[in-house]
Amino acid sequence: MSISALKIRLLLAILLLAVILFLIYKAIVPFGEITYAATPCDQSFFISELKPKDRMAEIDKKNCAQKIIGEPAYFNLTAPRAFDTAEIKITYRVSGDPLSRPPIIELGLQADERKNYLLKPLDNILIDSLTGWDKMTEGGITLLQREKDYNNLSSFLQKLPLKKEIRTYHYDLPPQTAITDYTPSNDFQTINRPLRGAYQFYTYINNETFQFTFDFSDLNRNKDADDIRVLVYHNDLPISDDKLADDRGGEETRQTQELGSLILNIPNLENGFYKVSVIVNDDIVTNSMTTDQKIISFINRLWLHESANTDLIKLYSDVTEVTASTINPASLQKILVNDEILNLTDTYRQFSLPTSRAETQIQFAKDDIIISGSGVFAFFADALFNPDYKKISKATAVDVNGVNYIITSYQPDANHSEWREKTLYFDLKNSFRYENAYGFIISVPGLIADDEADDFVEIKNIEIKLKGKTLIDKIKNII
Repeated sequence: MSISALKIRLLLAILLLAVILFLIYKAIVPFGEITYAATPCDQSFFISELKPKDRMAEIDKKNCAQKIIGEPAYFNLTAPRAFDTAEIKITYRVSGDPLSRPPIIELGLQADERKNYLLKPLDNILIDSLTGWDKMTEGGITLLQREKDYNNLSSFLQKLPLKKEIRTYHYDLPPQTAITDYTPSNDFQTINRPLRGAYQFYTYINNETFQFTFDFSDLNRNKDADDIRVLVYHNDLPISDDKLADDRGGEETRQTQELGSLILNIPNLENGFYKVSVIVNDDIVTNSMTTDQKIISFINRLWLHESANTDLIKLYSDVTEVTASTINPASLQKILVNDEILNLTDTYRQFSLPTSRAETQIQFAKDDIIISGSGVFAFFADALFNPDYKKISKATAVDVNGVNYIITSYQPDANHSEWREKTLYFDLKNSFRYENAYGFIISVPGLIADDEADDFVEIKNIEIKLKGKTLIDKIKNII
């Protein structure tokens, strides 16, 4: 073999070794830090393309950018090892017409296998446009005041103004702890409207025994375990955890099966608000709920399952925008929201209608629809009460009448250039990681792919800096 051939082989071997070492470095990340970046033009192994395709425009190959035309959009980050934190820098622009510009854009990290996401604010047209308001930022929290009544954040928090004057955005003020002039109910009430899937609601105790009876059934439409779990929280701490296990029968018949009742009876509870979380999959239906508690206010979302009951359905709510959707063609209908009509005309689409009233009445004839919004819903007018402060939503992002204060962790953007660059931080330690991938969502409430509006969010670049334990730290932990 000639010397030149040996040199070529040696060079190839060195190149192969370099590639192997590079791949090992990428997999192990020995120093605990690594940065991945991608544009829509790239075929990146680490940062996936934006999906689904029907909510994305064609890639602008000249500018290496891609428009999101329907929400939500998703992408994954494939990381060969687990990390502690992610610093995500995203370069984007929004539709230029103020009338069509999406009012809110949020970036989220998948928190669990049920596809719940931890959302963080990326863009808020309302907060950015309040040029006449006083803006004060302390410790990453911004207080906006129509008139400057408070000189610092602590004085605001120590003596809060009237609840109706405040809006929050990605910041939680302490919820209301008591209802003035509350009188307990002396009678049991039953909600006979079947509810499908998971839900949460607030209730209120004042020298009463906490009593609820849930009646469940299983649709047997999937083969997954259909366990039922009911958690009760007080001051964000669980005080009760009851379960009804799936006996794994009936799935092969695909016929609805009665599961019986789960009864909660908890005496001697401290007065105040309690949150009840019914944790089930979409195969489980709550046929009825019976209680002598007066307040039963469902949080953010209700899926009213199809039933034989043909009575007009009435809901009461404090949301500033009512959203409705269905997967059942037979449930398409006109929904009366106060004095206006919300037309539910297509399946697998969300339709929304803003409302400026403090209390909204919703009426519709057909069930098997999902009613949602930022706030609470109740089947009876006197069962409605929300201990939380109202949040800024897509609807309130264009209407702040009567609002004098906004408190938020979002940082107002003074940069009004066409392309924006924002950086958000996420804690990965307790997030969901499946097949070495973290899941992310880009949420743009109200952005619909086929509504013929010229609205979009265009993504130019995504850069993710990961930090975690070094190889030496990992070895120390093993030792």
